[in-house]
Amino acid sequence: MKSLIDSDEKAQIHVLEMLTLFWLFFMSAIFVLRIDVPDPPSAATDATLELSGEDAIRMARAELPLNSSAADSLLVEHLADRNLDSACDLILDGLGATVDGRCWLAMDGSASEVHGGSTSPLGRTETVHAMLQQGPHLWTISLDVWHRGGGSS
Repeated sequence: MKSLIDSDEKAQIHVLEMLTLFWLFFMSAIFVLRIDVPDPPSAATDATLELSGEDAIRMARAELPLNSSAADSLLVEHLADRNLDSACDLILDGLGATVDGRCWLAMDGSASEVHGGSTSPLGRTETVHAMLQQGPHLWTISLDVWHRGGGSS
């Protein structure tokens, strides 16, 4: 009977030793093989940039024209006069203080070109697109937006 008890106690100690060794090996492996996985980009950041771009285009469309009989808005007036830098500057002026952008314009399906006082992007960008009818022409407006200073990437 005594040998049976000793055997059970030895088995319990052996199981505890094995669990302890497994835990030590596991923790050592985690320490040695530490892999830094970056956090995924926040959907809120993307939405903030997208909304900033959409608001800038919407505000440019709502700006009253200088010559009230010529167009519905100042943006349409600039496009009709082919003053493309002023059109893009009007859109870029509508971006918030923490957001920068680059404005692209294309008429009737032609290739888009950068206009206005655009800068180069820092960090991750979002692109907002809009179409605008001006007389017989269809304008495509693309606005790349990013956080000033690169923001969270």
